[in-house]
Amino acid sequence: MTLNPAPDRVVLELIEQRQESAQGIVMSHRSTGESPKGCVVEIGYDARTRLEGLQKGDTVYFAAGQGEVVADAGVSRVIIHTDDVLAWTRNQ
Repeated sequence: MTLNPAPDRVVLELIEQRQESAQGIVMSHRSTGESPKGCVVEIGYDARTRLEGLQKGDTVYFAAGQGEVVADAGVSRVIIHTDDVLAWTRNQ
């Protein structure tokens, strides 16, 4: 199934940022204070112009607590608004 985002949205494959404490407790980005991130899967057509240069496969950092998490073929994906994108990096 392909998720087709609304014009001003971006679909990301959620990248879990898990760290383990010395006691063996697993912590997510929520407890470490890091911004969540994801790999771009699909980009809405308005998002292409607002986020000029963003491409499929790029890593996007977005505002914590934003977006809608959905399961797509067993993979966690998050759909975010272009305003929630903080930065992105090009994956080579």
